[in-house]
Amino acid sequence: MKELESFEVPRYVVFGPGAALKLGEVLARLGARRIAVITGPTTSRRIAESILSQLEYEFRIFSEEDLRLKVDQDIVVGIGGGKPLDLAKVVAYISKKPLVIIPTSASHDGIASPYISYVLNKKLSEYGKVAVSPLAILADTKIILGAPPRLLRAGIGDLLGKAVSLRDWALAHRVKGEDYSEYAAILARASYEIVARNAAKISGFKREEDVRTLVKSLIGCGVAMGIAGSSRPCSGSEHLFAHAIELRAEEAGLRDIVHGELVALGAIVMAYLHGMNWRKLKEVVKSAGLPTRLKEAGVDRDLAVQALTMAHKLRPDRYTILGESGLSREAAERALEDTGLV
Repeated sequence: MKELESFEVPRYVVFGPGAALKLGEVLARLGARRIAVITGPTTSRRIAESILSQLEYEFRIFSEEDLRLKVDQDIVVGIGGGKPLDLAKVVAYISKKPLVIIPTSASHDGIASPYISYVLNKKLSEYGKVAVSPLAILADTKIILGAPPRLLRAGIGDLLGKAVSLRDWALAHRVKGEDYSEYAAILARASYEIVARNAAKISGFKREEDVRTLVKSLIGCGVAMGIAGSSRPCSGSEHLFAHAIELRAEEAGLRDIVHGELVALGAIVMAYLHGMNWRKLKEVVKSAGLPTRLKEAGVDRDLAVQALTMAHKLRPDRYTILGESGLSREAAERALEDTGLV
């Protein structure tokens, strides 16, 4: 008999043009009056101020500089892209407050995920695994449509990585007996397939329906993670590769790298290692307007080789195609050359 399971998923999900204007209605349903708002310094802040100006609520906007902020307001509202939304989760977690998310971009599946980025969680290691599921997500496609196309295409890249993360999860289940949720896997798989099938069509992000397709799929992945109780359905060896590069890039002060692009490149390499049809996946990545060579994503050969040889060490609890000893330098170089990433 399996042990008792429990999971949290968003209570309210509103998406489409004008979804952000439903914030007052959602706050009323949640019984909140005082709001702690976490947002970015420029565009996101202007959007946040515009939304908040239409509410008759007491609110305070906090800077994203303090990673360990504790607030006493009734609720935390995150308005912005990846970094402000991650910080909103941290604040909600530390303060033990409910969370509402209003994304201004859609560059990764953190929109609905309970989890924050690996790099940020590493900085906050004293808190363990930071996890807080948003009670509400207001995905205003009119706002998101104004995000830089590169970031929106990165959202496609993050979703294309699910082809590998699901394979890694199934492998860990067979080899290590790791817990596996078929329901969560099916939901993540469906989100991947919808975007993979429509990648070329939506990649220009000229229409509201393009953003709608992307956002629905990203939210689906976030819910899958909530059901699984971990990021397992949506984060495998392709994400380990991306995280390894991100850690090195932060140390070196490199800023022109984008998470979803790294995930897409990682997915191609890991699909090759899995013996999957990596060429087909690479064609989908290209059709989405995403980089298919390392230099196009701002990554040099040596950095990628380092990432491939160290990636297995980042999450030793998470078994993937990289195994427990990882790749040798020779194997890493061969994988990059065979897949044409260099």
